[in-house]
Formats: sequence, C-alpha cells, structure tokens
Amino acid sequence: MRARIAARLAAVVLFSSLASVSAAQPAEFGIQDGNDLWIPASQFTGTAGWVEGTIGYGYFYATAVSTFHAGLPLPQGAYIDSWRAFYYDNSASDDFTVSFLKWFDDTTAAPTPGAVLIHEFTSTGSPGLTSYEQAEGFTIDLRQPLQPSVTRAAAADFYTFYVVMPANQQVQFKGIRVIWHRQVSLAPATATFNDVPTSDPAFQYIEALAASGITSGCGSGNYCPDANLTRRQMAVFLSKALGLHWPNF
Repeated sequence: MRARIAARLAAVVLFSSLASVSAAQPAEFGIQDGNDLWIPASQFTGTAGWVEGTIGYGYFYATAVSTFHAGLPLPQGAYIDSWRAFYYDNSASDDFTVSFLKWFDDTTAAPTPGAVLIHEFTSTGSPGLTSYEQAEGFTIDLRQPLQPSVTRAAAADFYTFYVVMPANQQVQFKGIRVIWHRQVSLAPATATFNDVPTSDPAFQYIEALAASGITSGCGSGNYCPDANLTRRQMAVFLSKALGLHWPNF
C-alpha cells in the first residue's frame, strides 16, 4: 500500500531537512548547524588607516589612535550563537577594545536614530597572539522600532562591530568570527488557516510556510493538512523555500 504523504508532515520535513539539502553548501540552508561568518580587519573602516603587521598574515595596526566600524551582514531572524575577536596585544600600556552594537533607524519623515551596546571587551596585560569569545544567544531583529510611534515596517535597524585601536604596533587586530544559524519563526498567537489551530503539532511550521509566501493553502481559508502532496506541489514548495531560479545570462 502506497504510503500517504500528508501536507502537514511535508511542512515539518521541509524545514527540518533543509540542513542536509546540500553538503557542498552547508552555510546556505538549514537550522541545525552553526554557520561561520568571517569579518576581517580589512573590512573595518574608520578614522585612520590600517597597516599590515609583521606578526602574521591578516593582522593590522592603526597609524593613529582611531575607531573602526564593520557591519554585520546577517538576515532577519538569524540567531547569533557567539562571536570571537582575534587580536595581538604585546603592550603593557595600550589595549584593544571591541564592541558589538545595535543601531536603530527608520524610514519616517523625521527619523529617530539611536544605538544600544550589546557587549564590549577590552584586552588587558600583554597576552600576545590570542582571541576573545563572547557567547550571545539572541535573534537578529532588523525591524525593532526605537520609538512607539514608529511601526515595524518603517524600522531600519542594523548591527556593527566597533573597534578602538591605539597607535601602537604592539597592538594589532585580525578580525571577528561570528557563529550563527537560521531558525524557523516563532508561532504566532492566532491561526492563519481554519483547519490548522494553534494546538496543531505542525502549527509553527505551517504558519512559517504561509508567512514566507511558500503556500497560501488549499482555498476557502484552509490548508488541508492531511491532503496528499503531489510532486507538482512539492516542486512549488521547495522552489519557493530555496529561492531557486534560472540565472540571466
């Protein structure tokens, strides 16, 4: 007897199996494994210039006391596990400081920008070549209004790393390594479909499919969670979820 392929199970399987869609591209999809994002010192811009040091490839020092910024290019909903700063400090008098910040802005006629410090680290002593790891454990939110009068649709937030460097060749910076992973959105308070109540075990996943535009249900306000899934419907689900397309040459 042919096994019945239910749409409810398809929604769960779709999101849980994205982690193994392609072993060659583990950073593209999936919610299980952490992805590595490397932000080298060369991508930090600031008030002075960088000079590549002699202690090892990729380490830079500043030509004057200066501050440098680099954006964190992660998508909405990404989960930050941790970040690690790689640096060299062989100075008993000068230190290296790195900060992780969130910046608020919006698209209204009178924007109200602002910032909040998430974490900060300053080196001490002269440990030489070393690194500092900061555990985080939070979700990137690019739509968080700073003011109650601003809607989430109008919010335009972003995140950066902020580095303060002395004018000392004995203090050098290599970059930031960020560990993050994707996650399925939290379940909403109310149901989109008449036949998928909030108590349904696949409610979170079906709502995620609907919210991301992968499915609009089967009509009349229903999802038909126990209906068979055809190969045609599977192609629509997977193509939308993975963003498959033909490149234009």
